[in-house]
Amino acid sequence: MKMTDFLKTWEGVQTENKWNRLVLGGLTTAVLLLSYKALTKETIVTLQPSTLQQEAWIGENKSSASYQEAWGLSLAIFLGNVTPGNAAFIKERLGPMLSADIYQDVMTAIDLQAQDINKDHVTIRFEPRYVELELEPDSGKVFVSGNSFVRGVSQDRETRTETTFEFIIKIKQYLPTINYMTTYSGKPRTEKALRQMERREERKKEREHQDG
Repeated sequence: MKMTDFLKTWEGVQTENKWNRLVLGGLTTAVLLLSYKALTKETIVTLQPSTLQQEAWIGENKSSASYQEAWGLSLAIFLGNVTPGNAAFIKERLGPMLSADIYQDVMTAIDLQAQDINKDHVTIRFEPRYVELELEPDSGKVFVSGNSFVRGVSQDRETRTETTFEFIIKIKQYLPTINYMTTYSGKPRTEKALRQMERREERKKEREHQDG
């Protein structure tokens, strides 16, 4: 029997309806899955940080290394150039980004630095030279190192000190949050550098023990 003749029979109509229902059910399932995927998919925003040359991206709760490096660099420049005149502005801009755990400590540190600068009549500036995001699982720190320059009113030349700013920056609802920050003299204290320092200290203690 030809297909066209078969479809004209009652049996043919039932068979055709059966297959139509199966196809329609499959299409409906596919549409629902695609809709769910579209609604639950995290939006990724691609951007070009002004402080870096490479492209960056940010998601709801994560970001690219270059995005965190860009923020670390901006923060270091901000904090490395605090003066009595701009301390209030820096606190206003920085405050919303700080986690509750470090908010008060950072605000107090900025005020104290501004007071010291005003009392000692010195000028301080920071020139960044190097920025790196440590990708080790237990770290995720951004290091910005460079030179800090200090000059007093009676000094003809600036005093230069190698300085490092260290941050932990997390992303929450597409916004950067600073969970940790510190600054110190010298090179970045990465996980690798800290392990090397520990080994040197252990060897030093061993030599002292043998000599003793």
